[in-house]
Amino acid sequence: MTRTYLFVPPEEKSEVQALGAQWDTVKKCWYIEPNQTPAKFSRWLPPFDDEGEDGDTLDIISSQAFVASTTIPCHRCHANVEVICIHCATGTVADEPLTEFTVSDISAMDEALTRQLNPWPNFRKTDPGQGEEGNFANHCPHCGAIQEDLYLHSEPDHPFFDIPHAQSGSVKLTSLNGTVRLSGSEHFSID
Repeated sequence: MTRTYLFVPPEEKSEVQALGAQWDTVKKCWYIEPNQTPAKFSRWLPPFDDEGEDGDTLDIISSQAFVASTTIPCHRCHANVEVICIHCATGTVADEPLTEFTVSDISAMDEALTRQLNPWPNFRKTDPGQGEEGNFANHCPHCGAIQEDLYLHSEPDHPFFDIPHAQSGSVKLTSLNGTVRLSGSEHFSID
């Protein structure tokens, strides 16, 4: 049997440690061993529902997630546009623990995350046509152009390429409440 990783906010680490959880120094996550009673740790266990509203599997989970925001010129009209992404200090992707990663090409998210993103109405689903819904993307409020994730995450000069090492003040982090669940592609820098 394998370890069960927990989603523990930093301010609750002494509580989970007192109950017997262990700290994985490599993966930087709290965990319990197979012989420990999961019920004692229920509030830190990942939720069992792994599907979004449309039946999409939500395989990215984080209890230390943020909205990362910055301003860029629109790719089409060149007006200043606020763009956002989801940045996770810790979390799991397909049950694999990761630290310091962003999520792009988001195809689905849980209702709690959707509600928390209401202050950013220009981050919404795209409409690829033919009745299908696309991924979530930033849209220019001036001309409606999609600000493609490819140009926000992929190269070292892109704003969300390496958030932990970004120039001070260039990216604002707004903490998200609780555990967020979504589906997309993870990006992280390799030191």
